[in-house]
Amino acid sequence: MAKFKRGQSGNPAGKPRGARSRFTKMREKLEADLPDLLDATKQAALAGDMTAMRLLLERTLPPQKATAATVSIPALEKASGLTEKADVVLAAVGRGELPPDVGASLVDGLTRMAKLKELDEIERRLLALEEQRQ
Repeated sequence: MAKFKRGQSGNPAGKPRGARSRFTKMREKLEADLPDLLDATKQAALAGDMTAMRLLLERTLPPQKATAATVSIPALEKASGLTEKADVVLAAVGRGELPPDVGASLVDGLTRMAKLKELDEIERRLLALEEQRQ
């Protein structure tokens, strides 16, 4: 049995529609002074205030996410099983053909693939057992 009726709030006396949070209210109060605040922070950073500089840089230039270049490992296509594929990747890392972080990502992907295959196999076996019982 459902705890609440469908379409009915579990807290009817809760926050009303359109209510603004205290953070939204603070932002609205600062909005008119924002250009002056930004300019003051910029001037402080230019004068050597490292905290102001860090604040500006963190907010305007967020760190870029690492992206790996496309790699080609011909032996990977010839490998038959997931373990053999992982061996090929690790060998490429060992020879310096592949950066270690990219190799680790590929092996992690192979590990996830193995888990998915395992779940598929369990599901197949379970369905077969259920069919036998009927």
